[in-house]
Amino acid sequence: MKILVADDDMVTLKRIRRLVESWGYECISAPDGQVAADLYEEERPPIVVTDWLMPGLDGLELLRRIRKHDHSTYVIMLTIRGETEDLVEAMDGGADDFLSKPFANEELLARIRAGARLVENERNLERKNRQLAWANVTIATSHRRIKGELEAAARIQAAFLPRNLPELPNLRFGWRFEPCQELSGDAFNILPFDDSHVGVFVADVSGHGVASSLLSVQLNRLLSRFDEPDSLLQPRDGFSQPPSAVAEKLNNLFPFDQDLVQYFTFLYGVFDLDRHVFRYTSAGHSGPIVVSQEGIHVEPAMPPAVGFFPGAHFTEAEVELHPGDRLFLYTDGIFEVSNGKGEELGENRLATLLAENLTESLDESLSRLIGEVHSWAGSERLVDDLSVVGVEIVG
Repeated sequence: MKILVADDDMVTLKRIRRLVESWGYECISAPDGQVAADLYEEERPPIVVTDWLMPGLDGLELLRRIRKHDHSTYVIMLTIRGETEDLVEAMDGGADDFLSKPFANEELLARIRAGARLVENERNLERKNRQLAWANVTIATSHRRIKGELEAAARIQAAFLPRNLPELPNLRFGWRFEPCQELSGDAFNILPFDDSHVGVFVADVSGHGVASSLLSVQLNRLLSRFDEPDSLLQPRDGFSQPPSAVAEKLNNLFPFDQDLVQYFTFLYGVFDLDRHVFRYTSAGHSGPIVVSQEGIHVEPAMPPAVGFFPGAHFTEAEVELHPGDRLFLYTDGIFEVSNGKGEELGENRLATLLAENLTESLDESLSRLIGEVHSWAGSERLVDDLSVVGVEIVG
């Protein structure tokens, strides 16, 4: 560590230089204040020991020049002036320490060691600040990269949402989707097979984030593109695989993984427009809600969920529909929303809200439903994805 010593008394200057070097420091000596100022500009030593009274540029003026450029240099002022006001003046000028002449060697050593410790601590702090700044830059870069990747993944996931709804004379469709994070574990779509048959599925993968979204995208890929060889909905018997057969295929493809603890519930059904029925299977998923002028009917879930039992068989059910009826499929995030008191919205309240909006158009009723769900949650953060698909039978 370099130490600049300035004193116009050559005996004192040589004495301090000899002591400083014997203590293991590198010493730069100056016979007056101006030389010291020039050396300081060149060397920028972390510690300066200067006499106060020197011809020309005195120690106090040297101190002021140092402080114009740097506040971290540790400056020890030497002087024969020992009055209190002198000490105050030196400290106000920016001195870190004050030593009266004559001084003992050990006294000067103690002052220099104190300064060296302070300088080293400041250097360590500065080094750590640089490391922290670099870490922040690295984190910010990683954050931007991850955010970009998540946004790209979200766009891929959004590409599977039903954009072009089927235009049929006696069916209207609508849907709402609101993920609780960038990526969602919900999957759903509306699939027109022919003029008389339209398939609809809704799946809800356990968990949130990347892991659940990967599985939901895979499900969408297998189920939505039914005209491709790897689709699970390859046409059979005129329009599609029976709903129970699709659930059984999924059950074989996605056995429950003990390590990932990941599974999904699934509802798939087909509207038969000639028979005016919706035939479906529900693999642990909430059943449809049917709203009509006569009332509300909440169909029960039919266990098990997909993957829990190898070789499981899934049952089917039928819902008869009439003009004016509406049928809704949804994921549990829409009715498990809690308010500030910890009360869940629940399926019964959900069905009531859907019935209250029966006089509005299907699209308006879905928008109002999402608004009511948010009103129920209030300031509470949504912790699950919201998905709902509505179908209206037109006379």
